[in-house]
Amino acid sequence: MATAEREETIEESTRTPAERVEDLLWPLTVVLVLIAPTHFSYALDPRHGPYILYADVFAGSIFLLWLATVIVRGRLREIVRPPAAIWAVIAVAALSALGATSMMSAVVEIAKLGLYFVAVYALFADVLRGQHRLVVAAKAVAIAATLSILAALYQYFTVDDIMDVSGAFTNRNYYSAYLVMVLPLLYGLAIWSQDTLHRAWFIGLVVVGALTMLAGTQFWTLALVLLVISALKSLRALGFYLIGTTLLLVLIAVALPHNREAVFTEVADPIERGEVFNVPVGEEPPTLVKKRWLEWHPALVMLTDNFLFGVGPGNYQMHIGEQTNWGYVPNFRTIETGTNNVYLVIAASMGFTGLVAFLAWIGHFWRLARKNWMQADDYWSKGLCWGLLGSISGIILVNLFADLLVRGTSLLWALVFAMIASIAVRGFTGSSPTDEKDNLQQASGRTE
Repeated sequence: MATAEREETIEESTRTPAERVEDLLWPLTVVLVLIAPTHFSYALDPRHGPYILYADVFAGSIFLLWLATVIVRGRLREIVRPPAAIWAVIAVAALSALGATSMMSAVVEIAKLGLYFVAVYALFADVLRGQHRLVVAAKAVAIAATLSILAALYQYFTVDDIMDVSGAFTNRNYYSAYLVMVLPLLYGLAIWSQDTLHRAWFIGLVVVGALTMLAGTQFWTLALVLLVISALKSLRALGFYLIGTTLLLVLIAVALPHNREAVFTEVADPIERGEVFNVPVGEEPPTLVKKRWLEWHPALVMLTDNFLFGVGPGNYQMHIGEQTNWGYVPNFRTIETGTNNVYLVIAASMGFTGLVAFLAWIGHFWRLARKNWMQADDYWSKGLCWGLLGSISGIILVNLFADLLVRGTSLLWALVFAMIASIAVRGFTGSSPTDEKDNLQQASGRTE
């Protein structure tokens, strides 16, 4: 025993500072996952911003620390490189910025893409090695979701305007879109878990999370994703899901008027009921289709007028209300925040070229997730792979109705993609150097 302890002490004393810092990166990364899903930020200007998310500053600091250790230890060739498609997105964004009205907004948008989906993605994919770390990261996602859902539950019973139920976010749409991204991961773990406590925890989050989702399109998107996961699992899982969903919908229809308004009435009603025009007091505003749908028209006009490279990243909102050039959305500044169609925003901002690169980037990870899903063998690996496939499916679908490409959710988006890539490269038990080299090329979208 004394000999073993002495050998361990000697081994610890011979470790380099870079190796000790590398050990510290793992707990710091877990902390980052815990604090990522929030909109807590510092505003340089309280009214106009820019807004600096505290989690982004922390993420950037950890990345610089990680990059220094990778360089010092000569591990650059070993890291999971971002796929070629994201570099294409950034390159198109840079070309598009040359024609932007606001170069500052374009630079900020490009910097966000680089921070979230190049820098932090590479950090996550390198640090999350092996099943233990992947599972811990998933549980950190669950803890963060638990805190946000509990905050939303408290708001549900205390706020004056029920539309302010937003968890740790500033808007019901961002909060609900965030849940569409993370709850499928937890649901995948739940239906494969052999641990009763974990299963109860994850299923409880799905149920309570769904009840606090007061953005109807996001609610139905989540329901669809979980339905498909259940159907792929087994007829038994599908049966339990259908029974549980039916009971939940009956509860909403009968006893929860706020949810009923969001899930049924608001989704089915195509007419804008809020402020639509600046009309004189006493006059009846005209009937108008909801502005979240009307906004699709000027976005498409922007694309047709600037087909290859768009109006510039970060410049979409500057042009959406211009009647003469892009089409007219009445009183467009009253459009509810977070209801953009991300694909149309990308197309309008970076043109058809940017949209193709963006879809290729997402499609790359969807293919990797599907490959992982088909190769998983034990309960934890199946739960993770099924959950991650559900998460990326949720990302793809919910971006039609809400904006996930924003501060507070993009870090989790990068985490989902990094976990998929880490599994594709290393699996859950490790791989031989030859296999890992081949897998690295596949995960980065490159071939020899």
